[in-house]
Amino acid sequence: MKRKFNFDLYRLNIVDIEDLFAGSDVLRIRGNEDLFAILEKACVPEFDEEQETRNARYKWSLRYFENYSDILPGRNILSVVLARSILEKDGLIVTDDGISSGSSMSNPPLASTMILFFDMQRHLVAVEHSGELSQVAWKDFIERILANVALSLDKASKINLEPVPEKHKIISLFRSFDRLTRIKATLRMPNPELSRYTQHLFDDLKQSDIREYSQDMKNPNGLSKSESARPFATAALAQQGYKDGDVQMEGFRNDGFEKVISSSTATRGSIDSLKDFVRGLKANAKAKETHTVLSEIAKEIDKIHPIELNASDEA
Repeated sequence: MKRKFNFDLYRLNIVDIEDLFAGSDVLRIRGNEDLFAILEKACVPEFDEEQETRNARYKWSLRYFENYSDILPGRNILSVVLARSILEKDGLIVTDDGISSGSSMSNPPLASTMILFFDMQRHLVAVEHSGELSQVAWKDFIERILANVALSLDKASKINLEPVPEKHKIISLFRSFDRLTRIKATLRMPNPELSRYTQHLFDDLKQSDIREYSQDMKNPNGLSKSESARPFATAALAQQGYKDGDVQMEGFRNDGFEKVISSSTATRGSIDSLKDFVRGLKANAKAKETHTVLSEIAKEIDKIHPIELNASDEA
């Protein structure tokens, strides 16, 4: 049976590191050229990370950097493969005399993998939904690897992946309150896709040289729910994934007071192409089918997280 390729969608955020000894001339990650360089350099053994758990030892690695800009012009899609190798694991071992507890090692170690597609035009990342890796700490370790690469390039910034909520989920939550008395969120400003709801807030923060903004807006009589006001702009930016963690909202709905924390689950996309073919794109990088697969991924990204027009685009 044909297996679909499923992926979870994340926002690529650039986070500047606070350093009391850093001057104003410190190097930061800025622009796609820096991101290209970090992703490419990350795919070498030097930046592999080990993980120890109570009964196992793993190694996380990035490999197979691929740039598909020539195959899908105008979209600038990159890909890398993230792997977790089992270096050592405790468990039951069958011997000639019976079954006993012990530790097992294999050489070379077996690995589980997932592929990530970086849409550099929109700063979105399609992360393969892998049954083996999606439920473990893959995000922590790829962020750790990329942070170490950035440090090796003398960059005082790091790359974080933030789950993009399902379409309109945070906005729908915002609108569901009859009287919204509090909204709390931390926004991240780099490279946002702006809409008519977020342009004013972004311009204000950019003019003030603010790249991360924690807000805790309260009014027991109710915050403004106007689409032109700050609370809605905050919800709209968080909906696009330009945030750190969850969004908290409090207020009255359904004749009662409620405190709600937004879900951190990423929205999921799916394409009909064979899963094994998508994962083998590197071997078929110049095939016509590769262009088709990449186009399908780009279309699915735009479907589950549409580009919102800003005021100038709508005029």
